[in-house]
Amino acid sequence: MTWKVFTLGFIWFCVSILWITFLSVQDKEWLIREGSVKNICDLMKYIETDDVRDVGIVLTIPLIFPAIYTLVCIRKHYWFISLVILLITAFWLWRFFLRYQICLW
Repeated sequence: MTWKVFTLGFIWFCVSILWITFLSVQDKEWLIREGSVKNICDLMKYIETDDVRDVGIVLTIPLIFPAIYTLVCIRKHYWFISLVILLITAFWLWRFFLRYQICLW
């Protein structure tokens, strides 16, 4: 692995995390820990929000395209890029799906 691959992977990881976080924030998420809203489940219960997560999902899917290009078209399998893909995918799943599933239990 070269320093260019590491640097580009690190920049891609940071930009992806910021973009996913920006697009997955609920409208009134800043109310958490104020008053009766203690967590994301309370926010979903007490506050009527216009859920726009579906737009964020569509806008963040292209973050995976550089990984597909690197792994499939170039056919170079760097362990660091695979780790970055795994971390970005796990963070994406958590921000858009999994943190809301715990409210259903």
